[in-house]
Amino acid sequence: VARGLALRCPHRAFAARAPTAPQRPLGAFPLAATSSASAGGGSGGGGDVGASGSGGGGSSSSTWCPPAVQRSQSANAPILPSTAAASLHQYAQYDQLSSQVGELRSLVTKLKGEAPKEAYDWMMETVDKLEHDQRDRAALMKRSWSDTAFEEGEAGNEDTIESFEMELVSMLRNSREGLSDGQILGNAIDLAGAYKKNYKLEKSEAVLLRCTRHAEERSGAWMVKYLNHISQVRMKQSRDAEAMEMMYEIEALANFPLHEEGASTFYETLYRNMSSGLRRMGREDEAAVYFMKMVEASRHHKPRMDWMDLWDLGILIANRAFQSQRWPEFYKAREVLAEALHQQKIVEPHELILRAKVLSNLGQCFLATGEHDEADVHYSEAYELFDSCVGKRSPLFGMQAWACGNLRQAAGRHAEALPLFGEALYVEVVKDGLSVPEMTKLLDQILVSLHENGKRAGEAPHLEPIERSLSTLVEDPRWHALEETIELAVLSHKMALFHVAAMPDNQRSQGWAANYNERSIQILRYLPDHEAAPWLTQAEAIRSAVLAGSSSSSPGAGDRTGAHALLGAAAPPGSRPRSGAATAAATGGW
Repeated sequence: VARGLALRCPHRAFAARAPTAPQRPLGAFPLAATSSASAGGGSGGGGDVGASGSGGGGSSSSTWCPPAVQRSQSANAPILPSTAAASLHQYAQYDQLSSQVGELRSLVTKLKGEAPKEAYDWMMETVDKLEHDQRDRAALMKRSWSDTAFEEGEAGNEDTIESFEMELVSMLRNSREGLSDGQILGNAIDLAGAYKKNYKLEKSEAVLLRCTRHAEERSGAWMVKYLNHISQVRMKQSRDAEAMEMMYEIEALANFPLHEEGASTFYETLYRNMSSGLRRMGREDEAAVYFMKMVEASRHHKPRMDWMDLWDLGILIANRAFQSQRWPEFYKAREVLAEALHQQKIVEPHELILRAKVLSNLGQCFLATGEHDEADVHYSEAYELFDSCVGKRSPLFGMQAWACGNLRQAAGRHAEALPLFGEALYVEVVKDGLSVPEMTKLLDQILVSLHENGKRAGEAPHLEPIERSLSTLVEDPRWHALEETIELAVLSHKMALFHVAAMPDNQRSQGWAANYNERSIQILRYLPDHEAAPWLTQAEAIRSAVLAGSSSSSPGAGDRTGAHALLGAAAPPGSRPRSGAATAAATGGW
């Protein structure tokens, strides 16, 4: 790959040497989506449940599987591991080259005093150059930190990350060159990949931005490696246009032919990323084109599709079939996802996070058709896997909690939905970067479920996760630093409304409600009347009728009726509870 870049991109000054062994793809693709990355928002960077199954770019053909995909999928064919897993073996083969250069140095050293001095010096100089090139290649290819599974739970994963940080700090202390040293630069980019995998996006971005100048100076494959990581960070930050621009630049740089060593796996990864990014942007036809390019690239290094290809294919077909209401095709897509899950359990049983993501996609397919019991089986297993592997503060867990809340709400089980929405909200509050749109979506669903549960006089919901989320947020300096827009004012109003409607007798809750309500009113009073007037009326009603009354003996003190009457007004019409496919579509899951 580096050789192809060096020879075929004359507008760059490429410093990278050509590898002499198959090299691993420069980065794992952004793993798609458990349903609520779009069904509830961008808390995790994954995407929707997919696009078209046709490779022609704009066709809505009823052919549910592209012809190029149908090759060699016989029932007797062995199941393949994913390309990413298979490339670990290739990386191990590359490590053998390191020991061979060491053996060469030992042989040359034995010739000291026997070979002519000029010949001996030339051989030692050559070995030194080989070792330097080898260290540079090893640094370029290093990805052991970002390839770590991170399935030890929240505390275990934090300890692993800390050990990587300390190792890099030790390297920096012992180097005078800093990031100009290839070994340190490679490890720094690898650490950024590990941060990214744990959704520590601000740290990942900070490290990568410090590496920018050094990657540009080295250019070539180093620039591709850098762009690959920063584009994935942008995708997880929901900055999809920027991510796609970077991946288009990678595609422009990497114009070497598929038959070159390592090229096909590189292109497979790149095109998979690009298909995922385009799908997230709603550019379904272009996503289908890049999926087909990914399939064609993979034909050069594997005889048939592996389970991850089937996963992508199922996602791709299901989305287009759902949107066009082609249900036979949709059910076939669901079968493809089920087969991908079956194969993943056989060939990569240790990859629990990937399994959870496939489970979540499959559960979303059942939710879309109103098969709630079957959806619950897959969603619940995914929920437990994310909880045990990454902990309750991870965006991956937050996405799945949101998905489980969507399912409970669609089934009319509002008391069960509320704590799940609360867990998702807590992740939104503590993760890198506060997102007003995502928190607003969650508050809308929370208020709808609170209202519906109150009407039915059902069981008292468990609201502690929501209360914990809002009490944490109000003390977060990042909350007070957000730009004062009408969206923030509306969100603050809805947070105040939750407190007064759900916990009117809780003094601490009243204090938080007053805080959110006051901020909402302060923002709304300085906004144009036509935008702010309806919301300002509601916010002032909350303050005068409920909050003011709570400190006196007024008849309105602690009155649930007045607060619940405002719940319907606070939730937009599009957030009314639905069932089945309508819920999945309304919450953005498709």
